[in-house]
Amino acid sequence: MTEKSWDMYQYILESKPAVRNIVEHQDEIFEEALNYCAEGEIEQIYVVGSGTSYHGALACKKLLEDVLKVKVFASYPMQFKDNEQILNKHTLVIGISQAGRSSSTIAALDKARKLGLKTIVVTGEAGKPVSEHADITILLAIGMEYAGPKTKGYIGTMATIMLLGMKLAVRLGRISEDEKERLSAQMVKTCDNIPEIAEQASQWYLRNKEDLLPCRRMILVGYESCISAMMEGTLKVLEAVRYSVVGYEQEEFMHGVYHSIHEDTTMIYLACPGQYFERCLRMRDYFARERHNPNYVITSDASQAEDPHNFVYPFVNDPYFATMEYIVPLQVLARKLSLDLGIDCNIASDPDFHKKMGSYTY
Repeated sequence: MTEKSWDMYQYILESKPAVRNIVEHQDEIFEEALNYCAEGEIEQIYVVGSGTSYHGALACKKLLEDVLKVKVFASYPMQFKDNEQILNKHTLVIGISQAGRSSSTIAALDKARKLGLKTIVVTGEAGKPVSEHADITILLAIGMEYAGPKTKGYIGTMATIMLLGMKLAVRLGRISEDEKERLSAQMVKTCDNIPEIAEQASQWYLRNKEDLLPCRRMILVGYESCISAMMEGTLKVLEAVRYSVVGYEQEEFMHGVYHSIHEDTTMIYLACPGQYFERCLRMRDYFARERHNPNYVITSDASQAEDPHNFVYPFVNDPYFATMEYIVPLQVLARKLSLDLGIDCNIASDPDFHKKMGSYTY
């Protein structure tokens, strides 16, 4: 494969068929893991990963808790390794490492095994080091992703873990097969829109390109079902444009951060429907009026379409799967803006960075 035959934008578009492939082949993908999980009890679950993997874990939490009726924790691997005191031996630990080499995820899984807990790893390829540190490996059935900033992997990770949870809930009698099919259909419906969202987001970027290019400080704000999309979007833009980008939960932002907003701060709001939607728009209006900074809203609310700064699309807005669609405009923004800044974000700024940091003993 030549360097120019793949690109971050291409992988965004491939998220739709990736999710459909996972759903189509779910029985073979999850058979071993389901049999493993059905042995004994599971009373709580930790889903651990770093970066994009952590954001995927966070997005899965609510669905897993609702269908399995157990407590679910999304955790950074090193926090799990160093700080978590596991008092319940009926714990399942799911590690995520798309590349299969994450030393921190390996450390978390090693701790879990030493404690006698159930362990599963979700990874992109067979035979990678992380698989040696878990009892069961689930492969991401999404195909390869060579670009540094992961997009298809984010969507595929969520689809994999959520579908595992749904199928396990059926096996354990927590939900019906009909309910699982309904949820799966909602997930597919959400992800089927990704290519069109990406195309519309490309046009949105072009409309605002001249205003976005001078930006050197960007803040993303989100709430409720878009928290994971906000965090992952922050990471994608950071990886691509390589300047200061920070993301905040909406109420957290209001506790002090607002003091730092000035006319050179670009703000992007993920405004999904819900109890905080009007509060989000009031905040946007305040900053436009009082601080005169650029403000962009990503929403499904048609009343916001008159402002060309806003990205308005008829999102499905399912509370479990909304992050899979609200992330797409931010993924597209990251790629398009980096291109116009002369940055090839497909390639790491320093491919040897992790090697230069060295290993650690645990």
